[in-house]
Amino acid sequence: LPGMAEIEAELTQFRQLQKEVQRIQGLRQQALAQVNENEMVIQELGFLEEDAKVYKLIGPVLVQQDLVEVKANVSKRVDYIKGDVTRIDQQLAGAEKKIEEQRAKIAKMQQQGGVAKK
Repeated sequence: LPGMAEIEAELTQFRQLQKEVQRIQGLRQQALAQVNENEMVIQELGFLEEDAKVYKLIGPVLVQQDLVEVKANVSKRVDYIKGDVTRIDQQLAGAEKKIEEQRAKIAKMQQQGGVAKK
């Protein structure tokens, strides 16, 4: 039969897993915000005439860029970040699965020990 110390250790691990899920969710929100921001840039660039001058801030200097190249770069950036979101979603699913397994393990230990849930 599991003792209180063993159950407490499992609860500590459970809390750590919860923190990890929160951290991953934060990364996901950040990546989605970047996707939205870059998609807005693409939209804004779509309003420009083909011969419009576009500048990029590099350090303290504005450097002229080719509009077609800028559109391509921002589109690639969106694709890259969306790939990050997919990877983050997989991490999140894995972490949530671990939480569920941990929750079931704790519940089983509590039942075996006759310990009331907290």
